[in-house]
Amino acid sequence: MSAGCTEMRKQSSILRKQYAFLLAESTEMLAKSTEMKKQSGILRKHLAILLSQNTKMNN
Repeated sequence: MSAGCTEMRKQSSILRKQYAFLLAESTEMLAKSTEMKKQSGILRKHLAILLSQNTKMNN
């Protein structure tokens, strides 16, 4: 096997590992983003309830 072919196989292996790592990181970030959106929605609902209660108390 030529040195060039060996080097290409080595580089290909490194790129596959980097791709797998980045894919895992991306999946984790997507899960965190989804959870943050969910929490944001809950906080908006709580804020709406508090604003409504505050308005009732001021009237």
